[in-house]
This record gives sequence, C-alpha cells and structure tokens, in this order.
Amino acid sequence: MSTANPALPPILPTPASALSKTLDSIGFTRVQAAVIALLMAGQFFDSLEQNSTGSMGPLLEESLHIGNSSLTLINTATVIGGLVGRMIGGYIADRWGRRKALSLNLLVYTLGGLISAAAPDYATLLTSRFIVGIGLGGEFTVGLAILAEVVATRHRGSLLATLNVSSGGIGNIASFGFFALVLGTLGPILGGDHTSWRWTYVILALPALLVVLFRRYLPESPRFLLAKGRVDDANVCLTRLASGSIRGLRNAGPTKEFVTEDDIIVETGRTSYVEVFRGRNLRSTAVVGAASWMSFGAQVTLLFLMPILLESRGYSLSQSLVYTMVMNIGSLFGALAASYLAGRLPRRTTVSVAAVLGCVAALAFAAFADGPAEIMILGAIFQFFTMMLNTMLSVWSPELFPTNIRAMGASVVNGIGNVAGAVMPFAALFFFDHAGVPGVFVMIAGMYVLLVVASRFGPETFGRHLEAIDAPRPALPA
Repeated sequence: MSTANPALPPILPTPASALSKTLDSIGFTRVQAAVIALLMAGQFFDSLEQNSTGSMGPLLEESLHIGNSSLTLINTATVIGGLVGRMIGGYIADRWGRRKALSLNLLVYTLGGLISAAAPDYATLLTSRFIVGIGLGGEFTVGLAILAEVVATRHRGSLLATLNVSSGGIGNIASFGFFALVLGTLGPILGGDHTSWRWTYVILALPALLVVLFRRYLPESPRFLLAKGRVDDANVCLTRLASGSIRGLRNAGPTKEFVTEDDIIVETGRTSYVEVFRGRNLRSTAVVGAASWMSFGAQVTLLFLMPILLESRGYSLSQSLVYTMVMNIGSLFGALAASYLAGRLPRRTTVSVAAVLGCVAALAFAAFADGPAEIMILGAIFQFFTMMLNTMLSVWSPELFPTNIRAMGASVVNGIGNVAGAVMPFAALFFFDHAGVPGVFVMIAGMYVLLVVASRFGPETFGRHLEAIDAPRPALPA
C-alpha cells in the first residue's frame, strides 16, 4: 500500500543531461587523475601553511618577542585572509571560470610566503600571513567546484574526498615531519632559531611556482562553459577529458560534438553572493555552514594549539612536533575512510555518525591522554574522526548549489569554517587557561554535539546528478 501524501505534487525524477551522460560514460581515466593530482598539489601546500604558525610558534615568539595571544593573532590573520581569498576566488570562478581563479591563487600565496621570510618585524609578518591566506583561500573551494563538474556522478563523492587526502591526510603528516626536520635537525645549518623559520617560509613558497606552470593544462569545467552558453568550448574540454590520455590535456585531436545548443544550462538566479542566501540555497548555507563552523573550528584549534599544549606538559618542541605528526596518521586514514564512504553512504548519515564518534574521542583524550603512548594513540583516533568529518562536509558543499553559484556557495560554507578557525583558538586558550588540556577537548566535544544537530537538517545529495539536485522543487498546492 502506498504511503505517499496525495496532497503533495509528485516529485518526478530529473533525467540525466547529455553532459552528465557524457561524463558518466567517460568514467575515470588518466585525464581525471591528472586533474586531481594538480588540485591535490595545491591542497598539500595549503596544509603545510595551515600548520606552520603552530609548529614554529615557540621560535616566532622568541625571535619577535611576542606572546601566545600575538601568535594566535598570526593564525587568525591567515585564516581571515583565507576567508577573503575564498570569497574572491569563488566569485572569479563563477564569473570568469574555475581555471582563471586557480591560476591566481598560488601566485598570490608565493608572494605572501616570500614576504613572510623577509619580514623585519611582527606587523610585516602579520600582513604577509594575511596575503598567504588570500592566496590559499580559494584553492580548496574552487578545486571542489571544478572537480565536481568534470567527473562521473558515481565517482563524484569519492574523488572530491581525495582533495582532503592530500591536504588533511598526507599534508598534515608531512607538514609536522617537515617542520621537525627543518626546525630541529636542520635548524643549526639554517642559522639557528632566529633564522630557520625564515628559510622555512622560503622552502614552502618556491615549489608552488612549479604547480602554477603545470596548471596551464588544467581543463575548464564543461558545466561552467555550458552555463555561459559556450558550447564549442565545452565540447573541446569534453574531448580532452574523453581522450583518456595525459597527452589529451595538451592536444586531444579533432573536437567531438558531445553537447549542443539544446544542452545550454539555463540558470534562474544571478551570479551573485546574494543568491547564496536566498530561497532554497539559504537552507543549505545555514545547515552546512553551521556544521563547518563546528568541524573546521575544532580541527584548526587542535592543529594550531597541539604543540603548545604538549609543551605545557613538559615535552620539547621536537617531541611535540613528532607526537603531532604521529597523531595525524589518523587524519590520513580519516580522509581515506571518507573517500570510501562518500561513494557508498548518504551524506547526513556519515556526518552524524562521525561527529558522535569524534565527540567520544575528544572526551577520551581529555580523560586518558597522559603519557606519550596515550597521547599519540588517542590523538590519532580523534584526528581520524575530525578529518572524516571535514572531508565529508567538503564533499557535500559543492553539491548543494547550482552551477552559477557553485564556487561561491562552497566558498561561503567553507568560509564560515574559516571564521571558526580564526575565533575558536581564542576560546580554546580561555578553556586552556582555566581547565588545562582537558578543558580544550571538552569544548571540542561540545562543538561536535552541535554539529550532529545541524547536519540532520541538510538536504541529501548522495548519488544524484547535479542537474537533479539543481532542479526546481514543486511548490505546495494553494
């Protein structure tokens, strides 16, 4: 017996467009793998920079004669710069193209990194970290937008999650190992505590230029091109994607006709940030934005404060960095787990379960993490669920918005998390001053409880073509 409500109009399935059918038939080839590799390279540098201030904290404090509050402000400047960068990058991506936005990001990042290395005083360093944040801000969300639009529906969730495998997984592990090597073992060779942090900024900035050169071959999103009415350019990009060969990124041969004028994507709203906060988009922005605040705020707080928290328990800087590096093995497995689950389970279910288990892990760390073994094991477990959460939210965000505001919508949702990353470390310092390390983790556990509540109101996007998600919903009868 049917349980449908006869008072409501039926929601008919939206047929896949010619574009989605083409992408689904292409599947996953070496071309898509190359696109992902170019995007992951940017995420890797993002992760190194995100962890740099906390890792170099004691050296910066000694060299620039600043305290914990001033150090936290450096992190805040980077995070706020990231918020500005996400907003600018998202607008450029939706107005002029995903490729153009990505080509600018790492150039700005490199400039900021070199200024950081030469900073003569605290004010200059603070300004340079803001510039670095601008450069890296749009990297992640624009990468999510373009990747969501160039892969098959069945692979979309898993492949979107791979970006966090690079940044939150491999990047977090490598970053603390890198900082332990450069600031510890190589520190005396680089001039000691007062100059080794400067060379670290140089080493972080220069390789990004190589990524910029290779990104010349990154294809534009055919979905963006169709939304702009550029059918011929969309067919060129689809021909490159369908070539199945890395050489196809440079020259795929004669252009094939995959889409026609009939496949142009007609958007009802403007390409404007106002649209992110209107109608059905407002619900997506509010729900997933709140979840991002809790999840990203908890992650940044932990990554930034962990070396400081461990030093407060008597561990040296080198020990603190090594312990934090080991903990972040959990981040890698958390991102990998999210990549596996994103292709198999609904978004709401995965986010809710990961948040509940993350809450339990935070409380366990607060109660039982006393010795080195307990710190590393419980810390790795906590990082596992933290990264699973952040990865699932990053998969979810570009699926929620139509093509004309996809990058901007993802930028706003993730930007809310950026604001949390700027604010929550200050709150964590308050709890740390009054209740020590356990107080910080109790605060994080409370954030995860709120995350579970928020995620239950989000629209489900698992397994659906992007045009099915974008399709207008039937109005209720008068």
